[in-house]
Amino acid sequence: IIDIVPFSYLYGLFEVLFGSIIIGSTIVLVPEFTPRAVLKAVEKERGSIIFGVPSMYNALAMLRDEILRGYNLNSLRLAVTAGAKSFPVLMSILEEKFGLSLYEVYGLTEVSAVSISTFNSHKLGTVGKPICCLKILDDNGQEVPKGEIGEAVFNAPWVMKGYYKAPELTAQVLKDGWFYTGDLVRMDEEGYLEYIEKKSFIIVTSSGLKIGPSEVEFVLLSHPSVAEVAYVGIDDGYGGQIPTAFVVLKEGQHATAKELFN
Repeated sequence: IIDIVPFSYLYGLFEVLFGSIIIGSTIVLVPEFTPRAVLKAVEKERGSIIFGVPSMYNALAMLRDEILRGYNLNSLRLAVTAGAKSFPVLMSILEEKFGLSLYEVYGLTEVSAVSISTFNSHKLGTVGKPICCLKILDDNGQEVPKGEIGEAVFNAPWVMKGYYKAPELTAQVLKDGWFYTGDLVRMDEEGYLEYIEKKSFIIVTSSGLKIGPSEVEFVLLSHPSVAEVAYVGIDDGYGGQIPTAFVVLKEGQHATAKELFN
């Protein structure tokens, strides 16, 4: 296993460290992430599985083919991602370039993993299928039909008992045995779960318009010159937010703000 996530996070601690101990696999740590550091580790250690987060895989997916040809990556079989929303287009490029399959895991520190992609439930752009009881609720606490977005609420034996010495905060998220995540998700007709983003990430303008950052980021990432994007709301001083995009261009590429806006 090539590990590029720290053990100080639940993902690194449980999925990578404890999981490797259980099955007896070797872990190769990459303490400081760079795409070339990962390539060197895979080649030297004959790594078959990579654990990382979407931003790291985005960087790997955008490596030029001539760079990849300089390394022997034939040992790679699969990559596991968690911690943020992945971009299906870039993940598809990653699979094609590296000849591997990408599996996405969805979980929280308070609940651990709750939805997992497996060999039998693998669909890019989703976090697989839930492994515990799930309800998707609207703002009125009613379950939404498949295909619609709502808040993910889970019930599982491994949910936390509560936040340490914070009963008021615990009561906000634990209600009648259900954990309210604050995460927006959507389930398709096949039962695959798509993570949208956190409710708190939604940008609300002074006019009341609500914008999901990932939707805009998807569009900007489709531009051939764009490498990375972060779309956020900046306080406008009047109780609303100004939608603002921070864009990193690919090496050697050029694009103006006007071109990206169009």
